[in-house]
Amino acid sequence: MDVFGPSWENHAETIKRNWDAQVLDSDLVLVAGDTSWAMRLNDAMPDLAYLGERPGRKIVVRGNHDYWWKREATRRLQSVVDPSITLLQGQAAVFDGVGITGTRGWAEDAEGGSEEQNRRILERELRYLEAGLTALPEDLKLRIVVLHFPPYSASLEPNAFLDLAREHSVGIIVYGHLHLPMSERRLEGDVDGVRLHLAAVDSVGFGPSLIVP
Repeated sequence: MDVFGPSWENHAETIKRNWDAQVLDSDLVLVAGDTSWAMRLNDAMPDLAYLGERPGRKIVVRGNHDYWWKREATRRLQSVVDPSITLLQGQAAVFDGVGITGTRGWAEDAEGGSEEQNRRILERELRYLEAGLTALPEDLKLRIVVLHFPPYSASLEPNAFLDLAREHSVGIIVYGHLHLPMSERRLEGDVDGVRLHLAAVDSVGFGPSLIVP
């Protein structure tokens, strides 16, 4: 990532130092995608090992650059990553009364495909999110959704992912993708009753950002 500017120089070491100084083994860390640039799983293993070595339990969703993570292979991939990592692709997880689900999401300009291709991907990602939300138990103190793409359009209008989250009483959406300077057009805080939190690493100082005290 250091090809994107001087702020990214030695970013892996900076993230490691900040993470290890702030996160306890009992903490839960949400990782909103783009874990590795690798195209194949074997090439991604050093990055996944780096993540597994960090303290805390980690919830990870796919990003648009996670080509090593074929969505159909999520169960198989789960068996080879560190036990502290949970890969979410439309599944649900519960930690200390907090229900979490997630998927990659989609954006209108994500990959420049045809209108029909974009529609199919959008519908598929919404199905993943709905499956995860439906799988969450009723008696939760909080519901969190983790997406890679933001839950709003380029014109800052809430999209179908935010609508679906609201229907299922989600309290917080954590998302990534918008690195500087794109993050200058971010939406954060309360939007239609859901708190949005941008977690792109250069937007939060290359370290963990507290979501729930």
